[in-house]
Amino acid sequence: MENTTSEVIILHGWSRDSSPSAKWQPIKQQLQNVGIKGSVLRLPGFEFPLTESWGVDEYVAWLARQFVGKKKITLVGHSFGGHLAVTYAARFPSQVEKLVLIASAGMRSQSLTSWLKRNFFYYLAKFGKKLTTSNLLRRVIYRLAGEQDYLKANPIMRESMRRVLEHEVDVLLPSITADTTIIWGANDETTPLEFVARLQQGIPTARLRLIPNARHGVPFTHPKQVGRYIIEAHNG
Repeated sequence: MENTTSEVIILHGWSRDSSPSAKWQPIKQQLQNVGIKGSVLRLPGFEFPLTESWGVDEYVAWLARQFVGKKKITLVGHSFGGHLAVTYAARFPSQVEKLVLIASAGMRSQSLTSWLKRNFFYYLAKFGKKLTTSNLLRRVIYRLAGEQDYLKANPIMRESMRRVLEHEVDVLLPSITADTTIIWGANDETTPLEFVARLQQGIPTARLRLIPNARHGVPFTHPKQVGRYIIEAHNG
């Protein structure tokens, strides 16, 4: 099939690394090797600072400004980047021709463990400062809540994370018209496999590419497989 898609644009996940876009270089090189133009956007708040907190709406508005004049893009999103990619593709369906979701966030797990953590540890972490002045105890609370990204973030990014976590994508999925590929690590515990079922239910035409023995960081532990699936999605 003739490739009419002009460009592959990658949205990285939430990261404490100083340069999260650089981790995608092996996959960018794979794209380049087959003649595909690929880029990784440097999302605000990660490689350059925000002056105020952003939620999903602000990030999507920023993406729209970056994509002015672009047509028929392949939009790739990993984790938080997948959260943004889903939202953008639902709101701008004529611009996104191909969508690739890798361990995508933006949904809340329905498991008992996640429910307990979300409704007990998360709020304990959120209000921990009011409960105690002990830095050590607050750190223990945040670790129990599994919010190391929150603990390590500056105040603006902490508020941004809180706002992002309030936004869910389930209701947006039926609005997606892009040809969609889902790439997931079979052993992902951060974004569990129940998310895959919900994505497939909301986007019935989506194709699943499950990678055995891979976890949430599948683009970095299995770059050749992920790169191959992105190329297939782009050219398909």
